Amino acid sequence: MPRERAVSEVKEPHSISLKVLRLSRPSLSEQHSLPKATPSNQSPELDELSRQSHAYPSHSTDDPFILSPLLTLPPAFGNAYIGETFSCCLSANNETTSITTSVRISAEMQTPSLTLNLELGGDERQTADLDPVMSLQKIVKYDLKEEGNHILAVTVTYTEAPKRVDYGEGEKGAPGRVRTFRKLYQFIAQQCLTVRTKIGSLSGGRAILEAQLENMGDGPISLEMVHMGTTKGWTATSLNWQGSTGRGDGQRNPKDTPMLGSRDVMQVAFLLYPEETEEGWEEDVAANDKKILGQLSIEWRSACGDRGYLSTGRLGLHV
Repeated sequence: MPRERAVSEVKEPHSISLKVLRLSRPSLSEQHSLPKATPSNQSPELDELSRQSHAYPSHSTDDPFILSPLLTLPPAFGNAYIGETFSCCLSANNETTSITTSVRISAEMQTPSLTLNLELGGDERQTADLDPVMSLQKIVKYDLKEEGNHILAVTVTYTEAPKRVDYGEGEKGAPGRVRTFRKLYQFIAQQCLTVRTKIGSLSGGRAILEAQLENMGDGPISLEMVHMGTTKGWTATSLNWQGSTGRGDGQRNPKDTPMLGSRDVMQVAFLLYPEETEEGWEEDVAANDKKILGQLSIEWRSACGDRGYLSTGRLGLHV
C-alpha cells in the first residue's frame, strides 16, 4: 500500500480535499458456488443458499464455473511493476458551502534517480472555480522504468471565498486568501519480468541469442511480443512461436500466445547472421571489444489487460 504524507503551511482545515485513486482495468469476479440439493437431500433452504452463493444472482446456478459475468475493481492499491504505466485520478473536491476559486492541481514524480514534473490530462481547465460539492479531476500517467521507491507529489492551490467584514458603516468584502497544500504518496516499483541473456558464436559468422524470461509478478502474464532489433549489418530470425515478433505478418494467433504464471520461466532464442551487402559497412564495436548485435524488446499483458514493455541494453558478442 502507498504511504501518504501531508505538508501544509497553515495548521487549520482546508476548504479543498484531495483524493488520489489508482486507475486499473477491471477483472472478472470470482464465485465459489455451494453444491445444489440432490434428490436425497431436497431442501428449499439449500437451493436458496446455492443460488445466493453466485456473484451474479440471475446467472444459471447449473454452471459451477469460478468466473462470473460481473466485473470487479482491485480491492487495494496493488503492486506497481517496471514496464507498466502507472495511472492515477487526482480529484480536488470543494468541501465548503461557498464557491472556491482558482483551484489548481500540479504533480511530480520522484524516482530513485530524478524528479520529473508530470503533465496532467483529463479536465482541460488549468484552474477552476468550484461550487459546493463540485470537483476538479486530473489524470496522471507515468511509465515506470526504475526499480525502487517512487513518490507521487501532488500540490493543490486555491483561493478561499472572500469574507464579509462589518466595519460599522456597512459590510465590506475582504479579499480571499490563497492557500496551498501538498501530499506525498509513496510506492515501490518492482520487476515484473526478468531477462537473462546468453550469446554464443556459430560457424559462418553466425550467432545464437538465448534469453530466459521469468515472471516475477504475483499474477499471470501473456507474452505479446519478443523481438530482436539488430544493428546495421545483422539480421535476426526468431526461433519462437509463430507471430512472436509482432511485426504484422498476419499469422498471429491469440491462442498461441504463451502464458506465464507467477515464477514461471520461458526460454526464447534468435539466430543472428551477418547480412550480405555489396556496400561496405563498419561494425558497431564497443570499447571492450564486444561486437554489438542489437537489443531485445518484450511486450506483455497482465491478467487485467494492462500492457507492459521492456527493452534490454545493447547486447553483443565478445570478439
